Amino acid sequence: MRSATGRISSGSITRPAGRKDRRRPGPEQPTLFDAPDPPAPPGTYPTTIYRLRVPAKPEGLQEALNVRYLTENGFEPSPGQVAGAPALLVHGTVPRLRAEWCDILARLTGGEVELGYSSGGGALLLAVDDRAYALTYGTLGRHMVEQEVIDRTFGVSFAVRALVPSDIRQVRRRVVGASGRVDRSFVPTGQPIWKYGIDKWGEIVGQVCGYTDNPRLTVCRRSGKPARIDGGDALHIHVCVEPAGLLADLREIERVCQEESPLADLEFITQIRPVPPSDARMPDLIGALDERLALVDPPALGVAVPGNLISDIEHAASYLIQVPKSGLAPTLTDELDLPAILAHTNGALDGDRWNGLRNGSVTLYADARGAEAMVRTRAAHWITAEVAVGTSHLLLHEGDWYEIGDRHRDFLRREITEILARPSDVALPPWTRDLKDEDAYNRAAAHRDPRLVLLDKKLLRTAQHRRGIEACDLLGPSGELIHVKRAKSSAPLSHLFAQGIVSYEALRYQDDARARFLDVVRRQPNGRDLSPDFRPTKVVYAIALDAGQAVTVDSLFTFAQVALYQAMKTLRNDGVEVEVVGIPSA
Repeated sequence: MRSATGRISSGSITRPAGRKDRRRPGPEQPTLFDAPDPPAPPGTYPTTIYRLRVPAKPEGLQEALNVRYLTENGFEPSPGQVAGAPALLVHGTVPRLRAEWCDILARLTGGEVELGYSSGGGALLLAVDDRAYALTYGTLGRHMVEQEVIDRTFGVSFAVRALVPSDIRQVRRRVVGASGRVDRSFVPTGQPIWKYGIDKWGEIVGQVCGYTDNPRLTVCRRSGKPARIDGGDALHIHVCVEPAGLLADLREIERVCQEESPLADLEFITQIRPVPPSDARMPDLIGALDERLALVDPPALGVAVPGNLISDIEHAASYLIQVPKSGLAPTLTDELDLPAILAHTNGALDGDRWNGLRNGSVTLYADARGAEAMVRTRAAHWITAEVAVGTSHLLLHEGDWYEIGDRHRDFLRREITEILARPSDVALPPWTRDLKDEDAYNRAAAHRDPRLVLLDKKLLRTAQHRRGIEACDLLGPSGELIHVKRAKSSAPLSHLFAQGIVSYEALRYQDDARARFLDVVRRQPNGRDLSPDFRPTKVVYAIALDAGQAVTVDSLFTFAQVALYQAMKTLRNDGVEVEVVGIPSA
């Protein structure tokens, strides 16, 4: 084994000999949203700090190492101390003799292209008081730390307590739900958080960047001005390069997290709280999730891209899924979706499904053949879910569980109650027992009321939607887009609400979709001619829950509530009314 040994306090460290390793993570490329750090004052250096969920002692630091990655690359940690605090150091380089794109350029030009490169990095793990941290450097530093033990609330927790609220530079947020949509916004000159247009009640803020003016931090004290910080899974900040000063900076960062209250403008970010592994509800939570992973079409479950892979995902051409105890060999796919992952859990034994995903991995490749590995992550970090345990509603996000705060839930309940209470001019017949599915119901409704135009399964194929979309199931007498859904629970309704937005936007903004729609409506048995400039003005969600259950705020899961709220807000912004109609059973 090639080692990177040396006592931390000695300052003399030998680099490991380089070697070729095709499975290492690829080099991190700058993105549009990356901004260079300002010059550091003397005695500080920009550092990425992770807080670790391991005991703050030497054994805990060992637990936090990504042993498989270190072994593959021949890296060996070296124990030591920093100003008396237990520490572990690991560092090294991984050279690549020839870049993967050399063959492409050679083929295009007919010339010889031979170019290699090396990636390097290091990680310093520290136990300071009752907390463990990992300080990472270079391209490879973060891969030396076991991702499972990272406290992913740390960076944001500090940022919402320390940032200058009028000078927020960058925000990354994820829409709550199973869609997995992630947005990043960057304003180089800074602005208040409210100008980013964040939906406080439907989005999780995973990263917030700006400046802090805390004079207790070395960087602010020495420069005499605010310092840039980036809070996400980790905290990126200039910290002191002297041992005692570094520990003082870490202690001040921890003090802010524990003792300071979130800033008023940023307090909403904390309304989705992490659930610790020691929570008494965790066994029931994991049990319920494990059962769902056995289903082909599980409720309130989806796939979302982990936040730290947002830049990488743009360059991924294939994915290798490896899940132990699944009964399946590793599979390579060019599209990572829920069925692809569930194929590795459906056949597993009780108790092995979620653990399999936690111990399994998804590797991103830059090529379709799976030869050029970019980065490997825990398979569990791709799963998003909502599970109700008792009176609590918890969300699974990147391997961690979050409980929605009371203010968040109360706001949603008020909004959804108001939407459901609005009367509608659309009257639909009961769902009788002889109508076995949505197709049968839609046909019966159109037959009973000749003013309704049956459009179920009439796909509109457009330049943007080549596979086709449904404009609606039924077109109402006044041009209402009526979307019909029968569900055993409210979990599948998130897709219904999102579908209403997609179809409206296609008819509103895409000429080819509107032309196709007008033609389809004209040719139906109950069809009619619509104006060439037809624009939807009302979207109606018609819902039948099993066993005649009424559609109320209590019968809608949080994911469904958020999806309905988002649909209502999006459509209202365009002047479109939104109504929800419960279909009675008979």
